[in-house]
Amino acid sequence: MCVTFGCFAGSRPLNKCCGLWFQRNDQSKTAHVLTSAHLIREKDPSVKNHWKLQWTGKYHRGAEVNVHFLDKRVVPGQLVYLQENYELALYEVEVNKPVQLPTFNDCVRSGQDVFRLGRDENLDLKITHGMTAYEVPSWYERCHYMYFCRDASSRKLLDDDGGPIIDLEGKVVGLVNNHINETFIPSSILHKCFDFWRRFDCMPRLHLGMTFTSIKHLDPISIERMTRDHNIESGLIVEQVSKGSHAEKIGIREGDVIESFNGKYISTTIEVCVLCIY
Repeated sequence: MCVTFGCFAGSRPLNKCCGLWFQRNDQSKTAHVLTSAHLIREKDPSVKNHWKLQWTGKYHRGAEVNVHFLDKRVVPGQLVYLQENYELALYEVEVNKPVQLPTFNDCVRSGQDVFRLGRDENLDLKITHGMTAYEVPSWYERCHYMYFCRDASSRKLLDDDGGPIIDLEGKVVGLVNNHINETFIPSSILHKCFDFWRRFDCMPRLHLGMTFTSIKHLDPISIERMTRDHNIESGLIVEQVSKGSHAEKIGIREGDVIESFNGKYISTTIEVCVLCIY
C-alpha cells in the first residue's frame, strides 16, 4: 500500500516522499499512485523559517521521478495531474504485477487512534502511533488540513510526506502532506478528488472567498456565551470575506455564523470543503 518516490531536477535531488496506489489498468499494465505535491516542490533558499519551507518554492513538473518497489526495482513515474490547492500529485507507473490498492474510511474524527506509515531509505516500513485532531489552521495553512498528534513517548521516525494515515482496521483515513507540523488531507476529501478524476480527469476546487473559525474550537467560555446569548452550539464564524467574491456579493459579512450548507449542519472547515466539491 505504501510506496516510495525519489525526485531529481537534473542531477540535483529534490525530495523523497511516500505514496498510495490509487487504481490499476490491467490492459495497459499501468497503475496510478498518489503522493504529496511537495515531491516536486523546490525549497526556497530565501525562506529561513523551516516551518514555512513547505509552502514556498516552485513546482518542477518536468522533474525526474522514480518509484521504488520492494523488490528493488526502480521504475520511472509520469506526472499526469498536479493539484496545487490540495497539494496532490498523481503519477502513472508501469507495473507487471498486482499492486495493493487501499481501502478508505471517510469517517475520520478528532481524537481517533491512528497509525502513520512511511518507509526509510532501506524501504523498511516505519509506523508511528498517534491521534487525529482538528485545529484552527495558521494563516499560511489550508482549511482542509487535519493533524496527526503522535504519542508523547514516540520519537519522530518519519520525515517525508505522502504516506498514509490508517485506522486500527488498516483503512486509510488520510494522506500526509506536511511532515514538519504533521498535517494530513482527510480521506473524505481524497475520495471526492478520486471521484472527479475518474469522471472528468481533473480535481477541481471551488473558491469560497471566506476564512472561518470553528465554534467547536473556541475556548469553553466563548462556546458557552454563543449558546447562551445566540442559541448557537456549532457552526463556522466568518473571519474574513474576500473583496469581489461571490460570498461578498450575496451579503455575507465578517462575524456572520454559518450553521448549515445545502441543508447539512457543519462544524468544521473540512466539512465545507467536502460539500463544495460534491
